[in-house]
Amino acid sequence: MLKSGVHRQIYATIAASMSIFISGMWLGWPSSASEKFMKHETGDLHVTYDQLSWIVCMMDLGNFISPLFGGYLMDRYGRKMVITALGPLFIISWSLTLFVPTTVALYTARMMAGMGKGISYTVVPVFLGEIAGVSIRGALGSVFTIQLSCGVLFEVIVGPYVSYHTLNATSAVVPVLFFAAFLWVPESPYYLLKVGRAADAARCLRWYRGCDGDSGSGDDDDGDATVAAELRLMDANVRKDMENGSAFGELFTNRNNFRALAVVMVACMGQRAGGISSLTAYSALILPEPSPIMGKFEFIIAFAVVLVVVNFVGLALVDRVGRKPLLIASEAGLGLVTFVFGVYYFAAEHFPVAAAAYRWLPYACHTTFAATFSIGIGFIPVVFLGEMFPVNVRSRCSAFASVTLAFFSFVSNKTFLVVSHGYGYYTMFWTFSAVNFACAYFSHRYAVETTGKTFLEIQDILDDSVRNGPGTRRRNAKRPQVIAYDNSSVDI
Repeated sequence: MLKSGVHRQIYATIAASMSIFISGMWLGWPSSASEKFMKHETGDLHVTYDQLSWIVCMMDLGNFISPLFGGYLMDRYGRKMVITALGPLFIISWSLTLFVPTTVALYTARMMAGMGKGISYTVVPVFLGEIAGVSIRGALGSVFTIQLSCGVLFEVIVGPYVSYHTLNATSAVVPVLFFAAFLWVPESPYYLLKVGRAADAARCLRWYRGCDGDSGSGDDDDGDATVAAELRLMDANVRKDMENGSAFGELFTNRNNFRALAVVMVACMGQRAGGISSLTAYSALILPEPSPIMGKFEFIIAFAVVLVVVNFVGLALVDRVGRKPLLIASEAGLGLVTFVFGVYYFAAEHFPVAAAAYRWLPYACHTTFAATFSIGIGFIPVVFLGEMFPVNVRSRCSAFASVTLAFFSFVSNKTFLVVSHGYGYYTMFWTFSAVNFACAYFSHRYAVETTGKTFLEIQDILDDSVRNGPGTRRRNAKRPQVIAYDNSSVDI
């Protein structure tokens, strides 16, 4: 039995973000399946290079179209119902790969997977931000990105050593586990307050804070008082937010919302247009031969492992160091890494003899990129997404963020090979470098620190920033008093 409120929040976070693990599996699936297709190891199913490219791209298409109606659905039917519905969606998508051996079925499966990924990226960050206690909200948000990397890693490790059918059958088990695990998780208290179900909101909040009467602790009275105070704060926040309406226009006409939207959109753009999409998709083509120390395939596995492991470091640091310092350090670090990447490929093209002695350099950059990405930009946009917006527009911004991620991932993957073959790999890597440095400057200039702040405090900080300019705070101004409840201390 989950007695502690923190343990229940962690369980709900892991269960919800399993949908992202499944999305990561679909992202990593082509790395193993493509080779099996080309070697005709897929039974009666045979595809051409052109068909294979469409199979890969259909996920981006599904990811691009789904966030907007995903945002509508989570406001109409609730966060829990939409996330739960992802279970059957993913089960059907993997079943198509098992039982319908046609290219059309694979197109459909990949598009469904992309739709599931887009909805997950829209709904899950909002859900996690709304259920988490203030002191652990950043850490729980980073679990979201860890699950995505773990899903990719699962396919990269398992795929080469099993048959095509076994790979798909093994993968199909995960959405069943996700559906069974998440079915028992309560709804977001914020959503229930938004739709006027205050009694249900109180019941769900008590479950998340571990004081619903099942804990057997003598501190239930104190816990109930704390939860009641937190619920009043939530209700005041929701009422204040809903006064402004929930139309898409609120993201642009409200200056606080627009400022937060700009910060999140630029972070999402930097995450996908800064090199990660292309390195994930084309590492086998980018890395030169012969590889140092170990084989190229082992380096690609190491890349995925580093993405996962360093995410745990980010998880440990995000609520201590803060969101903004990690984000800026990560973006600036990626700018430097991709610049060095470009220098090597420029030298390899124009000074091949001299560059041959430094063939180890792109492999070092490859691994360093994974670590630098995971420590900040890899997960902080998701954390910001769950923190920086009032409840009336949270779903709208989440949809915008998901579309932004899908769009720049698509653009990066589609242009990389064309530009690289026409103008050299260094052109794309220096473009990545410019994007990363520009995003680092923007984050330094406009991002706000949200660590340890309640939603009301974050809105107040945004208001100060909008009124007085970036990086400034009002002086001698009377600020509304906000009590921050450390929900992690309620141990039942």
